[in-house]
Amino acid sequence: MNAYIKYIHRFLAVAGCSAGMLSQQQAFAQKENLKEETIDIISNYRPKLRDAAKLNLTASMPAFDTTRPVLQYQVPGLNLYFMYQPIPLKPLALGKDSLNRLQNNFIKAGYGNLSTPLLQAGFGSGRQEKYNVGLYLNYTSSKGDIKNQDYSALNILGSGSYFTPLWELSGSIGYDRNQVHYYGYDHAQLEFDKSDIRQAYSQFSAQVGAKNRTLNDWAFKFEPTARFIFFSDSYKRKEPTAIFKIPVSKQLFEDIHLKAEGIFDLSSFKEDDNKQINNNVVAVHPALEIVKPRFMLHAGVNPTWTNGKFYLLPDIVNESHIIYKKVILSSGWISYINKNSYRNLANQNPFIGSYGEGILNTRVEEKYTGIKGSIGSHFNYNTKFSAMTWRNMPLFVNDSIDGKTFYTKNEEELRAFNLHAEVGYIQEEKFQLRLTFDWFNYNKQKSEIKPWGLIPFQADAYAQYTIAKKLHLNANLYYLGGTYYQVFATQDFDKTKGRWDLSAGANYDISKNFNLWVNANNLFNSRYQRWYGYPTYGLNILGGVMVKF
Repeated sequence: MNAYIKYIHRFLAVAGCSAGMLSQQQAFAQKENLKEETIDIISNYRPKLRDAAKLNLTASMPAFDTTRPVLQYQVPGLNLYFMYQPIPLKPLALGKDSLNRLQNNFIKAGYGNLSTPLLQAGFGSGRQEKYNVGLYLNYTSSKGDIKNQDYSALNILGSGSYFTPLWELSGSIGYDRNQVHYYGYDHAQLEFDKSDIRQAYSQFSAQVGAKNRTLNDWAFKFEPTARFIFFSDSYKRKEPTAIFKIPVSKQLFEDIHLKAEGIFDLSSFKEDDNKQINNNVVAVHPALEIVKPRFMLHAGVNPTWTNGKFYLLPDIVNESHIIYKKVILSSGWISYINKNSYRNLANQNPFIGSYGEGILNTRVEEKYTGIKGSIGSHFNYNTKFSAMTWRNMPLFVNDSIDGKTFYTKNEEELRAFNLHAEVGYIQEEKFQLRLTFDWFNYNKQKSEIKPWGLIPFQADAYAQYTIAKKLHLNANLYYLGGTYYQVFATQDFDKTKGRWDLSAGANYDISKNFNLWVNANNLFNSRYQRWYGYPTYGLNILGGVMVKF
């Protein structure tokens, strides 16, 4: 840059001298008649800088200092002097239990049309550390508009539990008596004495059980039970039954459980001097369960012995959360045995007339998938679509003599598709709503023409509402689809008509101890037939009072 400045200075000096000389020459030339001269510029001046020298620098981190520093601290001692003395601790008296006294006992009584008395009572021991006991009684009866359309039920059950540091012991004993009459005959052509068509089922039952009280979830759990039942009717049919269940479980890891259950269901049927019929089911249910927050798998098998045969039945259930707790994919492949004892068939159809050697236990197989879950804190839903197969399914057909009782026909193999759906809404204890329906598409029978007596479609809507915590309202709307039946004394068949059934009830709390109630059943007064030839009761209204103490 300095060289450049010097060069400029030299150039200006030369230019100045040239200019001075030029001015003198011009002045002289003017004196001599001024001659013309031209100056040619060869090129413009272009200053240019020299290339700068570049320095290449490489950055690097300083080396780590691994030397551990030695720090010296000096904390001066500080003596605190308090001007007060602490008050010594003294135990206070233990306060009383703040829990309200339970109302362990109640008596409910009422009466309605169709000569319907109702009496219920329950008595309990309340909160006890060592034991609790309870007693329940129920009686009701009705007389319909049709001759001999009479019914009565008596139920008594006493139960209790005893607690030790290691075990919970339980037991119960009960008696049930249900009386019906075979009124499904043609009343215009037939006449029966009431004692000839009366049927009363009696059942004595006793159960004992034990359950170990584990200290944590990882402990071994053992819960055996034994139940003894003696079932009989008015026609000197007797069936004693003994049922033993031995479930055990052990948590192997935090989310893996090993479970097993042994079942022994032994019964024998005897009618007058006929040959005794033994019906036994023995099964073992081992399974492995994996339970995680978003996944559950129950994988097991059910080795089962019944009717002189052995079956290895699947038991697989899976639940996977697509959207946590809101959308849960549920699927499974399960199979089990329905025992067709005389007691179970009579509970299903109380108008059964005979029980013979040809009745076999039903093997049920179900393959299903569905979606369930909850929406918010109030809605919940559950849907399931399944393919079902029943092998040795008992079907009820009216007898061909007078039609008033039913006998069973064995369907070797029955297949159907089933669609189940339910939706519920719960708003604390103020309002509840539940909608459910089941649809069965019976598409294949092997032995019979139609699935006699099986319901193809049923729906139920239930609602409950509480006003001011005193008035409790409820309603139940029910639909029952028609069923196939075999026309009396022919090979033809027909189908009953589906019907709606609406029931409603109300309870009002007069005080803490007194309650008024009223129930109205079959408000549509529809005489639908669950079993062909046996129309139900019409409109039935009853009410009464309940005392709690």
